[in-house]
Amino acid sequence: MRKSPLNERSQGMFAMVQKYLKTLRRAIAFGYQEYTVGASLPYHACVSYTRKNCFALDGKDYRIDPALIKVSRGSLMPPEDAKAEKVAEGIMFSWRNNSHISSAKLWDRAFIVIHDLDNTTVEWVDLGNTREKGEHLLKLDPHYLNKSWHAYLASVKKTHTPKKRTFSDSLYLGVI
Repeated sequence: MRKSPLNERSQGMFAMVQKYLKTLRRAIAFGYQEYTVGASLPYHACVSYTRKNCFALDGKDYRIDPALIKVSRGSLMPPEDAKAEKVAEGIMFSWRNNSHISSAKLWDRAFIVIHDLDNTTVEWVDLGNTREKGEHLLKLDPHYLNKSWHAYLASVKKTHTPKKRTFSDSLYLGVI
Protein backbone atom coordinates (compact mmCIF):
# COMPACT_ATOMS: atom_id res chain seq x y z
CA MET A 1 0.00 0.00 0.00
CA ARG A 2 1.39 3.38 -1.03
CA LYS A 3 1.57 6.21 1.51
CA SER A 4 -0.20 9.44 0.71
CA PRO A 5 1.96 12.54 0.11
CA LEU A 6 0.53 14.05 3.30
CA ASN A 7 1.48 10.95 5.30
CA GLU A 8 4.99 10.96 3.82
CA ARG A 9 5.38 14.64 4.64
CA SER A 10 4.19 14.10 8.22
CA GLN A 11 6.62 11.22 8.73
CA GLY A 12 9.43 13.26 7.17
CA MET A 13 8.73 16.17 9.51
CA PHE A 14 8.66 13.83 12.52
CA ALA A 15 12.03 12.36 11.51
CA MET A 16 13.49 15.87 11.13
CA VAL A 17 12.25 16.85 14.60
CA GLN A 18 13.71 13.71 16.18
CA LYS A 19 17.08 14.31 14.51
CA TYR A 20 17.17 18.02 15.35
CA LEU A 21 16.21 17.60 19.01
CA LYS A 22 18.50 14.62 19.64
CA THR A 23 21.48 16.63 20.93
CA LEU A 24 19.16 18.97 22.88
CA ARG A 25 17.42 16.13 24.74
CA ARG A 26 18.92 16.72 28.22
CA ALA A 27 18.42 20.50 28.09
CA ILE A 28 14.83 19.95 26.94
CA ALA A 29 14.20 17.53 29.81
CA PHE A 30 15.15 20.35 32.16
CA GLY A 31 13.34 23.15 30.30
CA TYR A 32 10.03 21.33 29.87
CA GLN A 33 9.63 20.14 33.49
CA GLU A 34 6.23 21.82 33.75
CA TYR A 35 4.99 19.49 31.00
CA THR A 36 5.57 16.22 32.85
CA VAL A 37 2.08 14.78 33.17
CA GLY A 38 1.49 11.09 33.78
CA ALA A 39 3.41 9.07 31.21
CA SER A 40 4.05 12.13 29.04
CA LEU A 41 7.68 13.17 29.32
CA PRO A 42 9.07 16.66 28.80
CA TYR A 43 10.77 15.52 25.57
CA HIS A 44 7.41 14.43 24.12
CA ALA A 45 5.94 17.86 24.88
CA CYS A 46 8.85 19.50 23.05
CA VAL A 47 8.51 17.17 20.06
CA SER A 48 4.81 18.00 19.84
CA TYR A 49 5.44 21.75 20.11
CA THR A 50 8.23 21.61 17.53
CA ARG A 51 6.15 19.63 15.00
CA LYS A 52 3.29 22.10 15.28
CA ASN A 53 5.16 25.40 15.51
CA CYS A 54 8.76 25.29 14.31
CA PHE A 55 8.72 24.62 10.58
CA ALA A 56 9.29 27.14 7.83
CA LEU A 57 7.58 26.16 4.61
CA ASP A 58 8.62 27.13 1.11
CA GLY A 59 6.22 25.57 -1.35
CA LYS A 60 6.56 21.84 -0.84
CA ASP A 61 9.89 22.07 0.97
CA TYR A 62 10.07 22.49 4.72
CA ARG A 63 12.78 22.92 7.32
CA ILE A 64 13.04 23.48 11.04
CA ASP A 65 13.49 27.15 11.89
CA PRO A 66 15.81 27.39 14.94
CA ALA A 67 14.34 30.81 15.80
CA LEU A 68 11.00 29.09 16.52
CA ILE A 69 12.42 26.32 18.74
CA LYS A 70 11.59 26.53 22.45
CA VAL A 71 14.11 24.82 24.74
CA SER A 72 11.83 25.69 27.64
CA ARG A 73 8.19 26.59 28.04
CA GLY A 74 6.24 27.86 30.97
CA SER A 75 4.30 30.59 32.69
CA LEU A 76 7.16 32.60 34.20
CA MET A 77 7.95 36.08 32.83
CA PRO A 78 10.86 35.80 30.35
CA PRO A 79 13.96 38.00 30.44
CA GLU A 80 13.66 41.39 28.72
CA ASP A 81 16.05 43.08 26.29
CA ALA A 82 18.13 39.91 26.19
CA LYS A 83 21.18 39.52 24.00
CA ALA A 84 24.20 37.27 23.61
CA GLU A 85 27.62 38.09 22.25
CA LYS A 86 30.96 36.36 21.95
CA VAL A 87 33.69 37.57 24.26
CA ALA A 88 37.25 36.32 24.83
CA GLU A 89 36.19 33.67 27.40
CA GLY A 90 32.93 32.48 25.82
CA ILE A 91 29.46 33.95 25.32
CA MET A 92 28.11 36.78 27.47
CA PHE A 93 24.35 36.70 27.97
CA SER A 94 22.74 39.88 29.27
CA TRP A 95 19.22 41.04 30.05
CA ARG A 96 17.38 43.86 31.76
CA ASN A 97 16.26 43.25 35.34
CA ASN A 98 12.47 43.09 35.00
CA SER A 99 11.86 41.60 38.46
CA HIS A 100 9.25 44.23 39.24
CA ILE A 101 6.87 42.97 36.51
CA SER A 102 4.25 40.21 36.88
CA SER A 103 5.65 36.90 38.17
CA ALA A 104 9.32 37.91 37.78
CA LYS A 105 11.41 37.90 40.98
CA LEU A 106 14.95 39.07 41.76
CA TRP A 107 16.07 35.52 42.52
CA ASP A 108 14.85 33.91 39.25
CA ARG A 109 17.78 32.25 37.49
CA ALA A 110 18.99 32.16 33.89
CA PHE A 111 18.58 28.99 31.83
CA ILE A 112 21.03 29.19 28.94
CA VAL A 113 21.38 26.87 25.95
CA ILE A 114 23.69 27.11 22.96
CA HIS A 115 23.40 24.68 20.08
CA ASP A 116 25.94 24.59 17.24
CA LEU A 117 24.86 25.02 13.64
CA ASP A 118 26.07 21.52 12.74
CA ASN A 119 23.62 20.04 15.28
CA THR A 120 26.39 18.07 16.99
CA THR A 121 27.13 19.99 20.18
CA VAL A 122 25.08 21.59 22.91
CA GLU A 123 26.24 23.48 26.00
CA TRP A 124 23.85 24.63 28.70
CA VAL A 125 23.56 26.11 32.17
CA ASP A 126 20.51 25.08 34.17
CA LEU A 127 20.69 27.61 37.01
CA GLY A 128 22.75 30.59 35.91
CA ASN A 129 22.96 34.02 37.47
CA THR A 130 19.91 35.75 38.92
CA ARG A 131 17.53 38.02 37.08
CA GLU A 132 18.79 40.85 39.30
CA LYS A 133 22.41 40.37 38.18
CA GLY A 134 21.47 40.89 34.52
CA GLU A 135 24.25 38.87 32.92
CA HIS A 136 25.89 35.47 32.80
CA LEU A 137 29.14 34.42 31.14
CA LEU A 138 29.01 30.97 29.56
CA LYS A 139 32.66 30.00 29.48
CA LEU A 140 33.73 27.93 26.48
CA ASP A 141 36.81 25.90 25.66
CA PRO A 142 38.96 27.77 23.13
CA HIS A 143 38.22 25.29 20.30
CA TYR A 144 34.48 26.08 20.68
CA LEU A 145 34.95 29.85 20.38
CA ASN A 146 35.25 29.66 16.58
CA LYS A 147 31.96 27.78 16.20
CA SER A 148 28.68 29.47 15.41
CA TRP A 149 25.93 28.84 17.93
CA HIS A 150 22.16 29.23 18.16
CA ALA A 151 21.62 30.93 21.53
CA TYR A 152 18.59 30.60 23.81
CA LEU A 153 17.79 32.20 27.16
CA ALA A 154 14.95 31.64 29.62
CA SER A 155 14.14 32.33 33.25
CA VAL A 156 13.70 29.58 35.83
CA LYS A 157 12.39 29.67 39.38
CA LYS A 158 12.63 27.01 42.07
CA THR A 159 9.27 26.04 43.53
CA HIS A 160 8.35 24.72 46.97
CA THR A 161 8.35 21.17 45.61
CA PRO A 162 11.87 19.71 45.64
CA LYS A 163 13.43 19.37 42.18
CA LYS A 164 10.46 21.11 40.55
CA ARG A 165 10.82 24.44 38.78
CA THR A 166 8.76 27.02 36.90
CA PHE A 167 10.08 28.30 33.55
CA SER A 168 9.53 31.02 31.03
CA ASP A 169 9.33 30.33 27.34
CA SER A 170 12.85 30.47 25.97
CA LEU A 171 13.93 33.38 23.81
CA TYR A 172 15.95 32.85 20.66
CA LEU A 173 18.87 35.30 20.63
CA GLY A 174 20.16 34.48 17.15
CA VAL A 175 23.34 32.98 15.80
CA ILE A 176 26.38 33.95 17.83
